[in-house]
Amino acid sequence: MAPRLLVGLDVGTTRIKAVAVDLGGRQLAEAALPTPWRHHGAEADADPIELALTAESVLTALPSATGWPTGARVIGIGVTGMAETGVLLDAAGQVVAPALAWHDPRGEVEFIEQHISRADFHRHVGMRLNSKPSVAKILWLQKNIPGAKTAVRHLCVAEWIVHHLGGEQVGELSLTSRTGLFDVVTRSPWAQTLRLTGDLLPNRFVVAGEDCGSVSGGLPDAYRGAVLTVTGMDHQSAAFASGAAISGALFNSLGTAEALMRFVPAPITRERLEVLVDQDAAVLWGVIPDHLCVLAATLAGLSMERVHALLGIKGREQSRDLAQAALSIDRSTSAMKLDPASHRGLRLSGIDDESSPALTWRVAVEDLLEQSATMLTFIEGIVGPRTSAVVGGGWIHDAMVADVKKRQLGDYRVCDVNEPGAVGAALFAGIATGEIKRPGSAERPTWPQA
Repeated sequence: MAPRLLVGLDVGTTRIKAVAVDLGGRQLAEAALPTPWRHHGAEADADPIELALTAESVLTALPSATGWPTGARVIGIGVTGMAETGVLLDAAGQVVAPALAWHDPRGEVEFIEQHISRADFHRHVGMRLNSKPSVAKILWLQKNIPGAKTAVRHLCVAEWIVHHLGGEQVGELSLTSRTGLFDVVTRSPWAQTLRLTGDLLPNRFVVAGEDCGSVSGGLPDAYRGAVLTVTGMDHQSAAFASGAAISGALFNSLGTAEALMRFVPAPITRERLEVLVDQDAAVLWGVIPDHLCVLAATLAGLSMERVHALLGIKGREQSRDLAQAALSIDRSTSAMKLDPASHRGLRLSGIDDESSPALTWRVAVEDLLEQSATMLTFIEGIVGPRTSAVVGGGWIHDAMVADVKKRQLGDYRVCDVNEPGAVGAALFAGIATGEIKRPGSAERPTWPQA
């Protein structure tokens, strides 16, 4: 009998990566390509067709990767990814605008404020009114890109990839919650923002792990007939794979963005929602049925990448040496500090005779991660203290970052899952096929043949 595999695809900010996993949870093969952004200073966008074809190329490369079992057949594909980035389609299903990166500062925020009060936006959408929610990006595209006003559908990136591969046009709740077009209290489209953009949401809403159709063409024979599912926001998918998508646990993801998330049972009052959002702690629907996710995110990972570039750090060896040197630096002898407040760029000040690459790295890491420490204290004051903490993402393997997290969190477990976002997507693919039982809200997922 041909080996049966599950594939998780993670459309991330830096890379689009795929992993093939057997029903025992063993990762057998992986493939990746850079996410095809077009950069213009702090601005970044992508051609949605190129984005989809790059994802397709990653999946196509997987059966030729080392570790792929001979004759293996894929029974399910789960797709996770960044949230606020989306794709606009016209009535014929054609792409009509570029996809703006989630961190792109372009957005019609003032236009929204002319029609909707900031308080109302916060009490319904569960996000701060700034350039991040998809609605601000959609309105910018409709104002500046010819053809964007003909759009009748907005799909978040993971939803777009599933549709491109042959699946339905669906709105997965954790992703739809990041569009600004959805009322997270009532779990329904929000008329006030839809009046500004037009009715762009899909007709069907799903929770991560629901069957969204099957592969039709474009991929190798090993994928023929595989069930497709949208598996939600990448951070939540990673939390699911790590066993931290349960009540009481904290999941701290340290990738391009740093994210803190806690899962809480629905419902939530508008008053409590407003308190959280006013401090930039978003509330969205979770990948766990009937649960909300309280999420705080910063650009710490992206900012640390920029500091690495500034310091000329290339490769793991240089990165490791810099972190070790930073651990031995006493920053109190210098006035150097880093201000991460501006999303258009970092501000490094106090450069003096004590300055060095190691000092710069220590200052950058401590000052950037201080944002998340402050936010965690606030969130726990609203939803209660954590019962455990799991930290994942590439930056936790930096010794300087790990030292700061130890001081912030005390004991924590490092997620030992390689590519947890993609593995979480594979787990949800297993749920969509019926091979894996959906866990309860206090249970960690298990592989059927582990």
